[in-house]
Amino acid sequence: MIAYLKGQIIWEKENKIILKVGDIGYLVELVNPEISINKDRELDLYIYTHVREDALQLYGFKSLSDRELFITLIGISGIGPKVALKIMSTISADRFVDAILTENVAVLKQIPGVGMKTAQRLILELKNKMEKMADKYEIDLAESYFDEDLYNALMGLGYSSAEIDRALAELKLDGGTSIEERLKAVLSYLGKGI
Repeated sequence: MIAYLKGQIIWEKENKIILKVGDIGYLVELVNPEISINKDRELDLYIYTHVREDALQLYGFKSLSDRELFITLIGISGIGPKVALKIMSTISADRFVDAILTENVAVLKQIPGVGMKTAQRLILELKNKMEKMADKYEIDLAESYFDEDLYNALMGLGYSSAEIDRALAELKLDGGTSIEERLKAVLSYLGKGI
């Protein structure tokens, strides 16, 4: 099984690359396409090798903890590599782990194809496993806080989950201030002050 590759990107399209290692090119599907960015540069990836009757596929991750999360996800009945990729490319891994641990259905419903029932099933099946991963993503359960109103307001203004997650992680806002003050702080951080 291939678990790690380091080589030069010689081709890329959407979330797939060919990584040249020595004289061999490996087709790797990336969980996060931003990993590659430029052709002709060296890249090292942790790999999950998925073997089926009719295919052998390689999935690339920038960290071992992301690889472990992917393996955990595909271990759930009804979730294969494509659904796991959709989950991990829609919301950040630390936001996903936090949403499972805090039983935050609203965050999970942002993933295309995940409704209330699927979100509840994910929480039920993953909560114990995600508690073990909280340290890897540096999630402090005592300080875990999610502001659904703020998140929805920012999504309504057109910001992506990744942009919102980055801003909220940097600002570390809590529920002590008004929604208007929190919204103003995030918009200011994102460069679009009120």
